[in-house]
Amino acid sequence: MDINKWKDGCLKDVTTGFYQIHQSALIVIAISPKYKADIEGCVVDSHDLHTKYIHSMMQNEFIQQGSLNFRFIPLLFFNASQKHVPSWLQNTRVYRWPQDAEDVLLRLLREERYVPPSVPRELSLIIRPVAPSAAATL
Repeated sequence: MDINKWKDGCLKDVTTGFYQIHQSALIVIAISPKYKADIEGCVVDSHDLHTKYIHSMMQNEFIQQGSLNFRFIPLLFFNASQKHVPSWLQNTRVYRWPQDAEDVLLRLLREERYVPPSVPRELSLIIRPVAPSAAATL
């Protein structure tokens, strides 16, 4: 049996002692050149194997959600760039560390940045009479 299928079965079986990830939990993906190499390269050790497995689980969930990103937060570290982001996450918001630290925190808290609308100094109200024939068409 493929190791990933075995692990997948273990994750779904509560009696095995593995923790199931709650579907509403947000997942931060630490993007780096090493991460890209781990998910795309040949498996050489258990670290790479686990990274590939977790990556494939996330990608499968993304596909099952109709290719909509509801809970993955790609976070680029110092030596990473957009080219290190997995292809399936290219069309989502990618954050940079530490420049976007406040935005990441807001995303983790599921809050929106409040931008107050511009309000003109003087508000004006214009009242126009409506002819009876025009009122019938409204």
